[in-house]
Amino acid sequence: MRLHEFEAKQLFARQGIVVPRGTVTALPEEASDIAAAMDAVTVIKAQVLAGGRGKAGGIRTAATAADAERCTAEIMASSIRGLIPESVLIEEQLDIARELYLGKTIDSAAGCPAVVVSGRGGVDIETVAAEDPKAIASGHVDPLNSLSLDQACELVAAIGIEEEQISPVADVLCRLYKLFTSCDALIAEINPLAVLTDGSLVAADAVVEIDDAALFKHPEWNPLERIADPRSRQAKQQGMTFVELPEGDIGLICSGAGLGMATVDLIADRAGEEGGRPANFLETGGGITRELMASAMRLVLSQPGLKAVLINVYGGINPIHEGAKGVAEVLAEEPSVPVVAKALGNHEEETWEILRQAGVEVVTDMATERVVEALFHRLSEEGK
Repeated sequence: MRLHEFEAKQLFARQGIVVPRGTVTALPEEASDIAAAMDAVTVIKAQVLAGGRGKAGGIRTAATAADAERCTAEIMASSIRGLIPESVLIEEQLDIARELYLGKTIDSAAGCPAVVVSGRGGVDIETVAAEDPKAIASGHVDPLNSLSLDQACELVAAIGIEEEQISPVADVLCRLYKLFTSCDALIAEINPLAVLTDGSLVAADAVVEIDDAALFKHPEWNPLERIADPRSRQAKQQGMTFVELPEGDIGLICSGAGLGMATVDLIADRAGEEGGRPANFLETGGGITRELMASAMRLVLSQPGLKAVLINVYGGINPIHEGAKGVAEVLAEEPSVPVVAKALGNHEEETWEILRQAGVEVVTDMATERVVEALFHRLSEEGK
């Protein structure tokens, strides 16, 4: 679960990491008062859970209080990376001499936390890694111990900053690591860590992503409140994962994340000028029941402009014939678009019969490619 920037900066401040003066608001008229009280040039930043806000028009500079009100109104009325901001963060503009990058994540291959620092902040660390790998220093941390100041200093010195800045930057790095572990984070980044003209250090931006599996230890964070799309929120409440895809017309219901992504890719590869693009990613989660599959069908069918639905499930020990009853229940309620399905696993032959009686075209072999071929053949027949 990713935190908003202002939430991450609240955690930074509690850990002793300096952040800019800033206030959150959703009201343009309040923005004017906030900027006037700061008596400085301000930066208006959309609070959305997406990267690349600046390129999408989600970060503006305001020279006056009136500018701050106007920029806030424009941002609040905009779509930033497909998301509508619920608030903006208004901060004082910093007098920056240099930008650094500090980050923590989990190296799954090594099975321990990884620390990354760079002398090139303010850009994606992936871009720096591709263009100038020597500008990055990284190391692993023993998960049973904290990041030591000596190790932090060694990493910071490797990126070639001024000697007098090594210890202060290393101190920020250690504080960020303590935040990372105390919050059960998967990612904690300062990008950029601004070195101001007076030599002081300020976290100009903040990213914190908490491990979903650890959220039970952090009741102050409610993941459902962060899902802006009502369909995605409904799916999450029922144990499913749903992501709507732009300009798609083929609804998908799959029984696993890997199977779902593979099906999305296969359909996207076959898409043509007249459509045939995936309209969503939907993964049912671990348990297939009549109620769950009925909810999944209704959720997918609620998308506008749908031409067909593809169901691709592998039940294992799950009673997929019960899931088939949920599909049939929804299809009996109202006329629908063509539905093609592959369903393998427990009670599969009974499942096929239930689906066929409901008007579903069933593919019984193992290849996912076959069910995609059947889908496009069905669409072709429907278009004649």
